[in-house]
Amino acid sequence: MKLIKLITITTIITTALFSKQLENISLQLLWKHQFEFAGFYIAKEKGFYEDSGLNLEIKEFEFGKNITNDVENEISTFGIGYPNIILDKSNGSNIVLLNAIFQSSPHVLISLKSSGINSIEDFKQKNIMIENDVIKTAPILSMLYSKNIKIEDMNRVNPSFNIGNLVSGKVDITTSYLSNEIYKLDKSNIKYNIFNPKDYGFDFYNDILFTSYNIAKNNPVMVKQFQNATLKGWEYAFNNIDETIDIILKIKQKKHYYMKHIL
Repeated sequence: MKLIKLITITTIITTALFSKQLENISLQLLWKHQFEFAGFYIAKEKGFYEDSGLNLEIKEFEFGKNITNDVENEISTFGIGYPNIILDKSNGSNIVLLNAIFQSSPHVLISLKSSGINSIEDFKQKNIMIENDVIKTAPILSMLYSKNIKIEDMNRVNPSFNIGNLVSGKVDITTSYLSNEIYKLDKSNIKYNIFNPKDYGFDFYNDILFTSYNIAKNNPVMVKQFQNATLKGWEYAFNNIDETIDIILKIKQKKHYYMKHIL
């Protein structure tokens, strides 16, 4: 009996010493689940956040959501923003910019070869599928302005997250990431034009990680732990591409896994 009591007491003490209450935090994505956010998925899947005492909920983007407001009001702990997040901060948003995940923006505009839209000057009076945040995004706007084209010169269509609208002719131009919609067009052997701000001399950071000023001020250790775990996730993702793809496919198949599942 004494031995059993000793083992029980030892187990309780060991559990108390090595178990820790995870801090619940959340990250609001700026788009649907895809490789663009691979570092965050990997850091969660591999337990990098958990090792830092964090339990992360990853929120997929929904049309109409204002990510800056959500983070500023602490509806989400962290957010990922387009380059225009810098304008939000300069205009008084109570946020702190943490990391630029992408050194160069993969955000481009595309049209089909069959549309006859072969230059930016051809954009006038055409239907463009573009989300609210991108309308204010410096690389896209700078590219358009360099050719004397404004958003108001086109007919704006709200995004459907479906490249089929471009293929069917419902829209003439759409925003795209170089790693996403273009892959689908290539698989279908559909020819397209890419209008990349980088080709016009406008090279900006993208996918900027940020949090609220209050969180950064009051919980700097947690913020640093989140940053470190995230960067570790990105390093692992690029060193293990095939495994990372498999994990993202699992997320696609089980859409709400990272939104609601608690590890």
